[in-house]
Amino acid sequence: MPFFACTVNEIGPAADGTETAHPVIYINLTDTGGSFVNQWFHAAENSKAHMLSVGLAAMSTNRQVEVAIDTPNVPYSSVTRMYLLGSAPGSGTKLVLDQSFSGMPTSGKNLDPIDISAFAKIRFSVTVNGSGSIEFFLLSGTGGQFPSGYALDDFTVDAGGGTLTRTYDVAGLTLLIQMIPSDSDNQAIIGVFGN
Repeated sequence: MPFFACTVNEIGPAADGTETAHPVIYINLTDTGGSFVNQWFHAAENSKAHMLSVGLAAMSTNRQVEVAIDTPNVPYSSVTRMYLLGSAPGSGTKLVLDQSFSGMPTSGKNLDPIDISAFAKIRFSVTVNGSGSIEFFLLSGTGGQFPSGYALDDFTVDAGGGTLTRTYDVAGLTLLIQMIPSDSDNQAIIGVFGN
């Protein structure tokens, strides 16, 4: 079951909903990783009152939630778990990169260095569409160009494999991202968040 870090846009009951016993608790969420935006879901039957409380708390404190969704790309599917994500006073998650890349050559693509000097942690999230797979190399750089820096991670994401999200403790000035697709029918939707 996939988990997503999300912003709660709207939450509330509906007496005429059909997904659970009345009232159905509907939740409008945006995935911070970019796999869905302003999409409606419903709270699972056994914890809908609790999810309403967590969702309202998230909205009133401007915090995100981590949710488990049965089928995340199907509107009105079931949210089975919802956790309020913490934040230190005066801090919060900052969007550093939100971009889509399509039709990259199989020789690969290096992104321009991303400034991460203000963050102790970063979260990298990617959704891959098309065919084949894309191999990712992440480095925490001390300068602006490959290969300066040290390796944070390398992994491969298959097309249609959902969204992959990973969090890293970082030391360095820049995040360097290299992508190498297995074929030219590809799309990578990348989100980078600093904390």
